[in-house]
Amino acid sequence: KLDPEPLIGEANDEPAFLNIGDDGVLELVCESTNALVQGHSGSEADVQKGLTELIGTLKGKVAVTGFASNLARLQSVAEAAREHGREVALVGRSMHRITGAARETGYMKHFPRLIGEEEAAQLPSDRVLYLCTGSQGEPRAALARIARGDHPSVQLGSGDAVIFSSRIIPGNDIAIHELHNQLSKLGVEVHVGEAVTTIDA
Repeated sequence: KLDPEPLIGEANDEPAFLNIGDDGVLELVCESTNALVQGHSGSEADVQKGLTELIGTLKGKVAVTGFASNLARLQSVAEAAREHGREVALVGRSMHRITGAARETGYMKHFPRLIGEEEAAQLPSDRVLYLCTGSQGEPRAALARIARGDHPSVQLGSGDAVIFSSRIIPGNDIAIHELHNQLSKLGVEVHVGEAVTTIDA
C-alpha cells in the first residue's frame, strides 16, 4: 500500500517506482486482496479518524478485529482508544507475537501502554478496548472463541460492540457472516462494511 500519510515507517518513494518502470521493467507482481475494487485505498490517517469517531459513540466494551500483521491499523486502533480513555488489551496469539516482534525491531515506538486480559476484565466497560484476532472468521481465533462464549477471560454481551476493521477476503464470507450472527445473538453491536466506510480501507 502506497500510503501518502503512513502512521508507521517512512512514506514510499513513488518516483523511485516510476524510475524503475522507465528503466525497462515491464511488470510488478504483488498481492492485493482488493485489486478488483474500483478506486484506491485511503490513507491510514483517515482510517484512524473514522475509528476515533466511531469508538467515541460506543458505551460498552469494544473489541476491534483486524489483521495482526497490519501494524498501522493496530496503531490506529490504539490511538483511537487512548483518545477516549480506553485501555487496550491484546487478545490472540498473533497479536502478541507480531506486536512483540515489531517492538523488538524498532517499530511501534509510540504504541500506547497495553494491559492484560485479566486487568481489562476488572475495568468499567467504557474503559476497555480489546484488539482481537479473527477478522476472517477463523474458528480457533480469539474473536470466534469470544462469540462462542468459551474464551477464558473475555466476555462480550448486550451493550458491547465489535468493529471489523478489514474487508472480507473472498472465500471467507460464510465463516465471517456466521461470526456476525453469533455476536448478534449475544446482543453485541456489530460494525462492518457500509456502516463504517471510513474504516473499510
